[in-house]
Amino acid sequence: MQLDLNNVDSIVAWWRVWPGRHDSYLDYKAKASPEFAHSIGAARRLIAADPDLQRLRRQSAQERRRQRMAEMAREDELPGAAAAWAAPGTGAASPA
Repeated sequence: MQLDLNNVDSIVAWWRVWPGRHDSYLDYKAKASPEFAHSIGAARRLIAADPDLQRLRRQSAQERRRQRMAEMAREDELPGAAAAWAAPGTGAASPA
């Protein structure tokens, strides 16, 4: 699938594929490339107005919350695991 950021229908069709990931990309792209902000904004309004797309957005948000909770649970089970993956120069050990 190709994304045309000048075409509202293209943006909405692309967003449907993976709302969780594509929401954040559209946020980034609207700020980084203001020439697309108008069409991205129009696509977001279409998404907000369509009950089926709103359902997808809610399901995606729920899935992201479940993933974050699972990640936090894994970190609780493995003390020090998060520190082992910290950015270089923070004093944390780097993974082998």
